[in-house]
Amino acid sequence: MSSGTRNITNDSDKENMMDVNERNQMEEDTSSYFDKKTYDPDQDKDEKRWLRREYRTLITETEERRQDYLRSESNGLSQNIVKANELVQKVKNTHEATLDSRLLVLTSDLGVQKARLMKLDSNMFDADDYISKLITLMGGRQVSDEEEPTLNWKEVGEIASHYTQRVPTQKERKSGIRQNLVKDKKEMTMPKQLGEKDIERQENETTRNVIMIWEILNEKQPINFFEFVINPESFGQTVENIFYLSFLVRDGKVSIDDDEGQPILSLCEPPTAEDYNNGLLKKQLIMGIDMNTWRELIEVYDIRQTAIPTRKSREKTTGKWYG
Repeated sequence: MSSGTRNITNDSDKENMMDVNERNQMEEDTSSYFDKKTYDPDQDKDEKRWLRREYRTLITETEERRQDYLRSESNGLSQNIVKANELVQKVKNTHEATLDSRLLVLTSDLGVQKARLMKLDSNMFDADDYISKLITLMGGRQVSDEEEPTLNWKEVGEIASHYTQRVPTQKERKSGIRQNLVKDKKEMTMPKQLGEKDIERQENETTRNVIMIWEILNEKQPINFFEFVINPESFGQTVENIFYLSFLVRDGKVSIDDDEGQPILSLCEPPTAEDYNNGLLKKQLIMGIDMNTWRELIEVYDIRQTAIPTRKSREKTTGKWYG
């Protein structure tokens, strides 16, 4: 009897040991997969300060030289992108990644403005010539000095109706009464001071979430991008899921294939130095999402359950800040 009990115990111990070994092996494989080139919370502080200084200098110069960069002969925006591509190779933390995105958004906005100011067929837009042709179209050319021109606005309206159905209206601005904000000192609380340990803990949490998303994608691939990242229970966690996934896409460990009209996610091997030498280029994409778009995507893809489990929310402090 005792012998049988001992055998059962030994078999249970063996199963537990196998589970522990498998988990340790998975952690080793995952930790080796996310090397220091992808995300490094222990990155040298001097290097991080240098990166932040370089990004802030670029952002400040771009804002100050906005008018110069909008000129057709200026190549300042192109130089910004080249410099940003060099800096992003050294980015290994979220703070520097945020500065990189801010610079890219600023550069993109200026690029749009510059495109609108570009010459068409080597001729600038001539307002006088436009008005002259508009008057001719409405039959408003004077036959003699004594006759007043009659403008046929209906002709212009019929042409404009092909491009817009919006009726022009004049909105009346309502004047409001500004009330002074009365602050109750009893409800105010001091803002929490963040130390190095708090920042370290946040960076470690980011690493764990990135690894978790890689493991889940490894089980569910291939899968639609929106069906994977959208959490129908939380808009905030949907944004976080996209943020964590962006690390994997940035480093070439996850691919987004849209050949069939839908963005499909799957794991892939990161590019090598030889691939870059052969002409492979890194591209950056900025994706925006708001609550209305989030709700529409939930309905369009009929998402009723989140592919990435809902994470526990952090403890929130109540009250107001001093201000």
